[in-house]
Amino acid sequence: MIFLSMFKRKKEENNKNNLSKNDWPESVVILNEKNFIEFIEKYPFAIVDFWAAWCAPCKTMNPRLRLLSKTYKGKVAFGKVDSQKHEKLAKKYKIYGIPNLIFFKNGKNILSINGVRSIGSLKDTIDDLLK
Repeated sequence: MIFLSMFKRKKEENNKNNLSKNDWPESVVILNEKNFIEFIEKYPFAIVDFWAAWCAPCKTMNPRLRLLSKTYKGKVAFGKVDSQKHEKLAKKYKIYGIPNLIFFKNGKNILSINGVRSIGSLKDTIDDLLK
C-alpha cells in the first residue's frame, strides 16, 4: 500500500513537470486569492510580481516581465498580484515594498527580490534557479 502511494505521488510530480509548452501561459497571468495557490502549484517554476497601480517602478517592470514570459515560455510561468487589491496575499508573503518578485519552485517560495531589476539581471537569476 505504501509503495502504491509513493508511486502515485511520484507520478503526480512527473505529470506536473511534464506540462506541454501549450499548457504554459502565453503572458503574465493576473492573480488573486482564488487562483494564486493553483497557479504556483501547477507550474514547477513560477515568478509572481507583487505591484500596485500607483507604483512607477512597478510600471517599469511590466514590459520586462511580459518579454521574459515569452522568452521562458514552457519553463517559467509569470503572474502578478495587485498588492492593494489583494492585501491578504501581500501580508501572507510579507510584501513590505514593491515591486517585489517572489520565485516559486513546486509551490514553495525559494527567493524574493525587491525593486526594479534589469532584464539581464532577471535572466541571470532565472537561469541560475533553473539549473
